[in-house]
Amino acid sequence: MMRSPFIRYVVTVSLAMTLFAGCVTEDSAKTSLFEDDHEVAPHWPDGLEDAAAKIRQRLDASKSSPAEAKQQADEIVDLVSWVPEIAADTNLPEPDWIPLDNAAESLSANLRAANHELTDANRLQTTALCELIEQSLPKIPDQLPKWKGSTP
Repeated sequence: MMRSPFIRYVVTVSLAMTLFAGCVTEDSAKTSLFEDDHEVAPHWPDGLEDAAAKIRQRLDASKSSPAEAKQQADEIVDLVSWVPEIAADTNLPEPDWIPLDNAAESLSANLRAANHELTDANRLQTTALCELIEQSLPKIPDQLPKWKGSTP
């Protein structure tokens, strides 16, 4: 019988830590302190320009064979869904970001409704998204403004 709440607490925490330590293997150990880290897809773009280029590459490759079309379409679905996030990570002004977000959301909905099939209409809409991305690129300022304040 345990005599104090403190001892029960220590025993409970020790037991929990022991159980947790037994669940972590070398392969599953995190290499980062950030909880939201996750595996990055190999086709994750390096930026907005790369997103448009990768989408166009996959559109072209999807025309080569029916087997290739499914894989390419799935990657296009991913890339299109990532466009708003990638654009938000730039310092693109909000009025220029909103059309990208709306176009990507609309295309994502159409691709989901078509079960990821690249219909003629979806191909046209995908090309239009790429063009919109490319039109947005010159609107991204080179760098964020620096804080102008007195330094001690």
